[in-house]
Amino acid sequence: IASPIFMVQSLEDDVTPSPLPVFHWIPLGNLSHRNHCRNSQQGHLLIVDELGYICSLSNVLPSGCCRADASGSNRYDCTGCLDNGCCSVYEHCVSCCLHPDKQPLLRSILSRSTESFHPLYSSLRDQFELCLSKCRTSSQSVQHENSYRNPKTKYCYGTDMPTLLPEVSIKEEDETP
Repeated sequence: IASPIFMVQSLEDDVTPSPLPVFHWIPLGNLSHRNHCRNSQQGHLLIVDELGYICSLSNVLPSGCCRADASGSNRYDCTGCLDNGCCSVYEHCVSCCLHPDKQPLLRSILSRSTESFHPLYSSLRDQFELCLSKCRTSSQSVQHENSYRNPKTKYCYGTDMPTLLPEVSIKEEDETP
């Protein structure tokens, strides 16, 4: 099967095909002694590295990897994640998504995106980038374009939308029994 291509406009108005990045599954066995790790660099307190470890910023090694033996460092941490793949903390979402048992789900997501040629997914190189992307809040996480379907679990790696919480009106809150 040939890899998909997209067209790039050159300065001379030539149209030249450029190959898309090839998606690779990172073997996530015992890789705790790597020289370099990519990490989420998103939050103020936690990061998640490409090996699936979550740690505090103070436990990030110069390599960018979490210190696996540090207190509070956990691998494939699904704390605060629901069965539908929606989580309360971004870093937990990415870590949980990286768990090897999630690979069939991720393969399914990728195959569906290939069929519809989703431009975002076509640029991803591996499951770390896929999990970073899936866990960011998306249009599936919101309702009415301005509020989260579930503000407590808005980071989702799965195919299901977050559970829609019932809206509470101000009038209902003010009423006393």
